[in-house]
Amino acid sequence: MAAVNVFTSINRIIQGRGAIAQLADEVCRFKARNILIVTDSGLVGTPIPSMVKSLLKDYAVDIYSAVEPDPSVETINACAAYVREYKFDLLIGLGGGSPIDTAKCASVLALNPGSAEDYLGIEKIESAGIPKILIPTTAGTGSEVTNVAVMSLKAAHTKKGIVSRYLFAEAAILDPELTQGLPPAVTASTGMDALTHAIEAYVSRFAQPLTDHFALEAIRLIGRSLRTAVYNGQNIDAREAMLTGSMYAGLAFGSAATGMVHGLAMPLGGQFNIAHGIANAVMLPHVMRHNLVSSLDRYREVAIALGERVEHLSVRQGAERAISAVEALSADIGIPAYLDDLSRSGQGWNE
Repeated sequence: MAAVNVFTSINRIIQGRGAIAQLADEVCRFKARNILIVTDSGLVGTPIPSMVKSLLKDYAVDIYSAVEPDPSVETINACAAYVREYKFDLLIGLGGGSPIDTAKCASVLALNPGSAEDYLGIEKIESAGIPKILIPTTAGTGSEVTNVAVMSLKAAHTKKGIVSRYLFAEAAILDPELTQGLPPAVTASTGMDALTHAIEAYVSRFAQPLTDHFALEAIRLIGRSLRTAVYNGQNIDAREAMLTGSMYAGLAFGSAATGMVHGLAMPLGGQFNIAHGIANAVMLPHVMRHNLVSSLDRYREVAIALGERVEHLSVRQGAERAISAVEALSADIGIPAYLDDLSRSGQGWNE
């Protein structure tokens, strides 16, 4: 008997160059009047939040930017308290994974009792929150299409997550033009985060046909576009491929889950303040090497998706090409190969 698989995903995705122009039409679907844009201090220093706000001139719109990288439970609780106090009826998460995850959590906390800590774990939220539209400006977390939110527990020096069907956004808008100003180092870090999602989803024991499709296509898109996006950030084709690849990777790991790379990267980020994408990138080839023999055929397919020619090689040799391809990609975009290199480089790989 064939296995029974369950694939869950967001209902509505608006995607394409200039897609942000559709924001007012999306907001209209919710009959909202009082809207909060949740972003961070880095993005609020750019024209993007003001531009987004200007698209909603017929509404009452506020901007909340007190979100730090790897937001703490305290930050998320404070945002939720702000939402409740001013009775917002629609949230727009704008930015990278940090403001998007904060908006997702604030949405449900606005209408559910307690605080973020009470819902850490799987399916502990009892009812839906207020509607949310998520707009990524990085190509990395894929959080705009997942039911997961990650937060830092500063006292414990680690990170944990909430998984709930109520964290799915009512809509996501993916406009690659919003990612063209992303700095090279952030492009590299977030891009490797997305690649890690895709590879871990593809070799996951929870993989299924739909997640396989999205994971392999994400690997192809990221493998051929990340270098260009890092070194020629105005290349809209590369930016669009990266944003699509990040979304596909999110759709893949949302049902197939991640693995040991994320299991190691989460405490590394919490303990040493290493950017999540950098921690993933450093750990990825080492975990792949450790796990290689468990899934030689699948790692060979990863190598092919990354553009490696393996038809003349044994299955194992082909699988090993996936590791060398990931190592070469990381090296080409300036990411160190070992954890020790992070402290020696002097580049400050924290968020």
